[in-house]
Amino acid sequence: MATVRKLRSGQKGFHIEAEGCVVNIREGLTDLKGREVTSIEILPDDHYSGEQIWKLIGYVNNRVVRLKKRRKDGENY
Repeated sequence: MATVRKLRSGQKGFHIEAEGCVVNIREGLTDLKGREVTSIEILPDDHYSGEQIWKLIGYVNNRVVRLKKRRKDGENY
């Protein structure tokens, strides 16, 4: 079963230890254009006694970027 911990004070996000990987999620970041960004890092548990056990299919570093904001009434602006 996965273990979830919030990051230390001053940082927004989570550290998740799941079977086969560690996932780090950092919230509240911004890109060069000033848009809100959430970063997702997936680290496979890829070595045990010199043998590869888990393999990441995809990318270690991923980002999601807020393109639009929503008002409380549900409309985009």
